Amino acid sequence: MARLERIIERLDLKEFQLKALLEVTKAINNTEDRDALLKLYERIIREDLGITRLMLFERTDKWERIIAFGNDLDTVVMDIDKAFASYSDIQVIGSESTGSLGAFDVVVPVKHQGRPLALLLIGDIDEEEQRISPTVKHLNFIQTLTNLVVVALENRRLALQELAQVRSKRELELAAEMQNMLVPDDLPHTALIDAAGWYQPHSEVGGDYYDLISLGDDRYVACVADVSGKGIAAALLMSNFQAHLSAAVTHSTDLEQLVHDLNSKVHRNARGERFITLFIGIIDLRTRRMRFVNAGHNDPLLHHANGITPLRDGSIALGMMPKLPFLRSGEVDLPVNSTLLCYTDGLVEQEDRHGNSFETAPITRILNALGPSSAKALNAAVIASFEAHRDGLPYLDDIALLTCRFA
Repeated sequence: MARLERIIERLDLKEFQLKALLEVTKAINNTEDRDALLKLYERIIREDLGITRLMLFERTDKWERIIAFGNDLDTVVMDIDKAFASYSDIQVIGSESTGSLGAFDVVVPVKHQGRPLALLLIGDIDEEEQRISPTVKHLNFIQTLTNLVVVALENRRLALQELAQVRSKRELELAAEMQNMLVPDDLPHTALIDAAGWYQPHSEVGGDYYDLISLGDDRYVACVADVSGKGIAAALLMSNFQAHLSAAVTHSTDLEQLVHDLNSKVHRNARGERFITLFIGIIDLRTRRMRFVNAGHNDPLLHHANGITPLRDGSIALGMMPKLPFLRSGEVDLPVNSTLLCYTDGLVEQEDRHGNSFETAPITRILNALGPSSAKALNAAVIASFEAHRDGLPYLDDIALLTCRFA
């Protein structure tokens, strides 16, 4: 009879374990949230199995205690990395163990693909009791259950992380597509002006901008701008700025007032946390003159028969202050066979393998050597020189280049 009772007891135990594992598996498959899954695990361990003292630590970026019940656990402090290294497999903690670890009887390390994932500590073995401890009785089941739950939590965390990465990648792709639509690919080529541009973002999206906007009657607006910082935030601010600029230049007749208005919009939109450097020039090929403002931007270079003139008159960068403290526009002649070359700091600040910046000297040499060449040929020469200097190193910043050749 005793043998039959033991068989029945074992069958009842197996049935309970299968039901418990099925319940947990269903919860996992039904994508129950993290808290619900942990509560289910704790209920099975604590109420169904009768475990009275337990601590479960989970490792993501760091070790974190996610379940704890029993007496005096708030004072337990231990080095989990050290404990995990000391116990490579499930085992009873020896009586010689000291410190907080000595307050427990069994340790269950959980690994996933060789990486530490969780550490379970159980303490309810009473050597003075005659009955079999639930910990000892259900040890293998507890190990299986813990592995199932912890690995499920890890897989869910990785799935959410991957989903976030996919979503972020798609957002970057959409931002890059949007930005590519804003970068002009059809610049003017007429009897009086020949223009070419180059844009190279630091990553998927960037915060640089260039354009040559026709106002009709052989008048154009040349502009190159650069947002402080990189990434989506910089790209969105630049897109907003570009929209304001494109809408304003076709109606504004006062260049200085236009720049003041742009400064107010940038400061309001960026809340003083970012700024935009800008060069903007109103080109009039009927009078062969250009009025311009350089708002904290790298000096564009105007190449002509008498040499090269850097264009510096202007103000501080836009958005740094609610109102620009000073603003002075400049004006220059645009002689026949002259060239205007505008760029952002990503071009001249790029370092080579020795830490030397590209700077403007190579650009000056190219302008002097290839002055009569087309805008496209000049850009190609600048890009070739730049890439030779970079020598395969990562781009340090976004790059924009706009070249206008005046016939």
